[in-house]
Amino acid sequence: MRYGPGHKEDAQIRILGAAGRGFRRLGYGGIGVDGLAKEAGVTSGAFYGHFPSKAEAFKAAALAGLVELRGGIEDLRAKAGDAWLEEFADFYMSVRRTCDLSESCALQSLSPDVARADAETRTAYEAELLKVVDAVADGLPHGTRFARRKTAWAILSILSGGVTLARSGHDQKVGATIASAIKAAVLALARS
Repeated sequence: MRYGPGHKEDAQIRILGAAGRGFRRLGYGGIGVDGLAKEAGVTSGAFYGHFPSKAEAFKAAALAGLVELRGGIEDLRAKAGDAWLEEFADFYMSVRRTCDLSESCALQSLSPDVARADAETRTAYEAELLKVVDAVADGLPHGTRFARRKTAWAILSILSGGVTLARSGHDQKVGATIASAIKAAVLALARS
C-alpha cells in the first residue's frame, strides 16, 4: 500500500510524541522499544523505521520537549508582556505540578535521564537548554545580559526542582505550599 505525501513525517511526529510521553511517565530505564511502539500504536519494526534505537528516540523526545518549553515561554512573553513570568510560574507550579507525568515538562522529567545519557545527547540537550535560558533571560527586566542569564538559570532550576519536590509527596497541601514558596522565590529573583 502506498501512503500519501507527508505520511512518514506525520507518523514520526506521532511516534515522537508517544515516546516523549512514555519517557516522561516511566523514565528511560522504565520503558523499552516495545512499550514505546505500543504507546504510539505502531509495531516495533515501524518504530525502528523512524528511530534507529531507543537512545535516538530519547534524544529526539528530550530535544522536542525543550523546543516546546522555549516556544511556550516565547508565546507567553508575547501575550502577557511584563506579567509573563508570574503567569509562567503560576502555570508551571500548578498545571505542570499536577498533570499526569506523561504530560509533564521535559526540563523537570527528562533531565535526570539526560544526565545519564551519552555525550552526544547531553551536548544536544545543553544546546537546546541554552536557548530556553535565553528565552527566559530576554524577558527579564533588569541587569546586564550576563546577570539576566544567571537569573534565568536560577529561575529554571527553582521551577524544575520545585515541581520535582512537590510531586514527590502525597499530601496535596504540602505540594501547594511548595508551589507557593517557589512562585514567590521566582518573582523575588526577577525583581533583584
